[in-house]
Amino acid sequence: MFRCKLTALDYHNPVSFNCKDETEFRNFIVWSEDQKIRHYKIEDRGNLRNIHSSDWPEFPTGHGHGGTRL
Repeated sequence: MFRCKLTALDYHNPVSFNCKDETEFRNFIVWSEDQKIRHYKIEDRGNLRNIHSSDWPEFPTGHGHGGTRL
């Protein structure tokens, strides 16, 4: 389902992407912020890059951008 969309985004591994794997999903979010979205300044992406943090789920809503999710 996601393969065509990930291919269109030039994602590096669209064929074997598993959206149910939390680590893989978080890596995709970091990649999309770095490569496509670029909403945050580079120096403000540190918490987002810490994909193993227990606070990671709070990052998209807890950093002052109106409660929108990535």
